[in-house]
Amino acid sequence: MLLAMIISICSEGDDAYFAFFLSFFISVMAGVFPLIFIPHDSYINIREIYGVLIVSWATVCLFGVLPYLMWGGEFSVLNAWFESVSGYTTTGATILHSPEDLPRSILFFRSCTQWMGGVGVVLFAMLLAPAMRMNKTRLSQAEISPLAKENFIYKTQETVTIILSVYLGSTLLCFLMYMIAGMGWFDSLNHAFSTVATGGFSTRNTSLAAFGNTWIYVITMIFMLTSSIHFGLLYSAVSGKPGKLFGSPLIRYFALSVAAGTVAVSANLWLAGRFDTLGESLLHGAFQVVSYTTTSGYASIDSSLLPALSFIVIVFFTLQSGCAGSTTGGIKVDRIYVFFRTLKVQIKKQQHPKAIIPVKVGENTVDEDIINSVLLFILLFLFILLCATVVLTAMGYDVLTSFSAALASLSNAGAGFGSFSSLENYDSMLPFGKILMTVLMITGRLEIYGLILFFYIRK
Repeated sequence: MLLAMIISICSEGDDAYFAFFLSFFISVMAGVFPLIFIPHDSYINIREIYGVLIVSWATVCLFGVLPYLMWGGEFSVLNAWFESVSGYTTTGATILHSPEDLPRSILFFRSCTQWMGGVGVVLFAMLLAPAMRMNKTRLSQAEISPLAKENFIYKTQETVTIILSVYLGSTLLCFLMYMIAGMGWFDSLNHAFSTVATGGFSTRNTSLAAFGNTWIYVITMIFMLTSSIHFGLLYSAVSGKPGKLFGSPLIRYFALSVAAGTVAVSANLWLAGRFDTLGESLLHGAFQVVSYTTTSGYASIDSSLLPALSFIVIVFFTLQSGCAGSTTGGIKVDRIYVFFRTLKVQIKKQQHPKAIIPVKVGENTVDEDIINSVLLFILLFLFILLCATVVLTAMGYDVLTSFSAALASLSNAGAGFGSFSSLENYDSMLPFGKILMTVLMITGRLEIYGLILFFYIRK
């Protein structure tokens, strides 16, 4: 908020200064209050850990409403809440009709919410609160996906440092590459924040399609893909141990699946006559697959114009998404890979009932508890997706629109199909639909289990 206020002061015709000043003052006062009046406790039980996690996300989203609401414009209370939640959960869905008409400070703050949300609000809090010690360790374990912990062999403080180092380095490099490709500094900064966070907020109404620059598409795809890889593996690669990244069976599966999806969608676009040349089909086919796989939701074309086969392929990749330990949402490629390995083992056991065949990821045997957790997570994800689709359909939306909106929210992808395609906005959605979508966004960002464990655990 403070940085946005400075941008407002420095930008000619920017009238959001007072909105940010008042929002900053209220937020600081609210933050100082518990430090003074709530006694410090050196121990946090497991239920309180998830409580802190949930309350942290909800509180940040709530205070994120203030600048939008105080500035006004298109932002009613509900619309401001929707935009704030969409930003901090890196979903990228928006109610805005024309972002170009907003003050620069509002656009900057909007992109900052995604950048902060990408690395995790709790991880930022841990960086700024070294005195938490044991509580910091517990909070980091709740914030980082359980599957992601397998590739972090460092202590908690080292893990936080690694995540932020990779995150900051990627953001700076992405910003510079956008500048070289021809974007202005302000657009470059905003899109670097959104791209590395795999969020998808843009300063333009038609997203990246407004620039029509092939190099911008390519740069965006590169950074969306790198941001969807486990940060621990990226750190190993840049610190002289690339074997951990390129030798990972998960990364090999991820790369091959994205390549196969790109070929399928590109061929489908070309054969369906959506583009005149194979090169254009390949560029936009790859961009759609990467954008939805990384749950970024950026657009180079209107997703509602995609052929049926491309739609099916993209739905799969939106569900699969990127790696655990990255900024992406969705089920995560790690769980999908374990699911396929488990399926293969079960087929072998049908042929050899007495055989003892472990499920392996590379050279590591996957524990039975992890397998059960993975399968339960996938089932819960699909069940919540089905329920949300039914509710939206009952509100009067067609099945395609309902399913894609629910999937875009729960996977934190933002862009859907039908009435809420990648070049449309969610302003026309009914109020209850917007509330439902924000609940799905937070549920997806907490990876479902966070909410369940908070309400289930009694002690």
